[in-house]
Amino acid sequence: MTPEQLKASILQYAVEGKLVKQDPNDEPASELLKKIENEKDQLIEEGKIKRSRKLSAITDEEKPFDIPKNWTYGRLKQITTFGNFDSVKGTSIPDNSWVVDMKDVRKDGGGFLAIVRKKSTDIYKSNKYSFSKNAVLYGKLRPYLRKVEVAKADGFTTTEMFPINVVDINTLIPQYLRYVMLSPYFVDLVNDSMYGMKMPRVGTTFLAKMVIPLPPLEEQKRIVAKIEKLMPLVDEYAESYNRLQKIDNEFEDKLKQSVLQYAMEGKLVKQNPSDEPASELIKKIENEKAELIKEGKIKKSKKLPAITDDEKPFDIPDSWEWVRLGNITIYQNGYAYKSSQLTKIKRGLPVIKSQNIMTLNVVIKDNNDYVEQPNDRMLRSQINKGDLLMCLSSQSQNPEPLGKTAIYNLDEPALLNQRVLKLKLIDQSMTKLVFYFINSPWFHYTVSHKGSGSGQSNLKLNHVRNMLLPVPPLEEQKRIVTKIEELMTSINKISK
Repeated sequence: MTPEQLKASILQYAVEGKLVKQDPNDEPASELLKKIENEKDQLIEEGKIKRSRKLSAITDEEKPFDIPKNWTYGRLKQITTFGNFDSVKGTSIPDNSWVVDMKDVRKDGGGFLAIVRKKSTDIYKSNKYSFSKNAVLYGKLRPYLRKVEVAKADGFTTTEMFPINVVDINTLIPQYLRYVMLSPYFVDLVNDSMYGMKMPRVGTTFLAKMVIPLPPLEEQKRIVAKIEKLMPLVDEYAESYNRLQKIDNEFEDKLKQSVLQYAMEGKLVKQNPSDEPASELIKKIENEKAELIKEGKIKKSKKLPAITDDEKPFDIPDSWEWVRLGNITIYQNGYAYKSSQLTKIKRGLPVIKSQNIMTLNVVIKDNNDYVEQPNDRMLRSQINKGDLLMCLSSQSQNPEPLGKTAIYNLDEPALLNQRVLKLKLIDQSMTKLVFYFINSPWFHYTVSHKGSGSGQSNLKLNHVRNMLLPVPPLEEQKRIVTKIEELMTSINKISK
């Protein structure tokens, strides 16, 4: 159970009369309701509040749940002075007055974020509602944010908040009313009634008719005391819960990283002495690359230096070989687009940038760039499903994408911008293995130390070409990929 679910359960139990025991000696709430109505009549006679249209009786269908026998139901307008909002001109608010705006109130009943006092230089153009100490301030704009607080002093508030005054704190405790308005049943009913698309809000008429469970006064006090005793414990639970969630998330990530690192070191599956050694596979790749150069399909590149023993970061099985990434792959840079060549309209081909590769998958975002009519130069950077991509850039505030790879998994073709590289394996059966190895902890550590730049860290193509990668025999590669995917599935199931 999440902390939010626990808090909601406590409030729901409270308003259903299940949080504290009932005391048969308490004056029943039906008598309390009569007192409230009599007190309201007196306030009307004194001209302190206006007489309003009589509310309809509460039907059984309107009652959201069963309540104890000594409780009763009342409408919000029936048990408070709801609707008697005193509007004042913003220009007439005295200096040093407490002025509450929506942004000053934390969501989910989290208290006041700030206590703002009017300065002589402050100018309020719009009207405000005045409120008294103990008024329940209720945010009618985006009510799902659950901005509900009890005022600790007199003040003024935006008209986007309703100041709801109880008739007498000796008949209805404001803190109890606040907890009712934060409870799941109240929030759900209000949310279902919202109107307005951009700025959803609850209507005054709907809120006035809301059905409120009313306990005896002494039980109200016990409920408030119990909730206030429990909420700090919920906060402690939340801290422990969040710590455990963080540990769980880190555990999943570290476990996956360990699997990839073990795979890269030849420790994930057993070696089979009958497998053709990787040295033979490397020779075949070299021959195939030479043939592609001869046929003019790829350009001949500068020969990469031999790998020295000092460069090898860890031991690998005897049947494996160390290679440079540039010796087993072909590269395709992205295109440097001008802003005038791009559109946000979802037509043509999407452009894949570093930020599209934030996970092991490629994600087309809502605000993605598109090219409606790509020219031949742009189309050279076209990618298709199954292509292996690598990020060459990352922002200083989020270094994670640097060197991260993803296999493009979408059906529609796309284009690359200049900070994403397409890696094509000369032996394409190695694509998945290289994908997993490049996402191993050691490889990412190496990449992070190769990046250069201050605000933006960049990988140079020469760095990528010279990076080391261990290559297992082809048959072992298949076993490694199968084992990795089997373990990743198991880890995902454990984490759910």
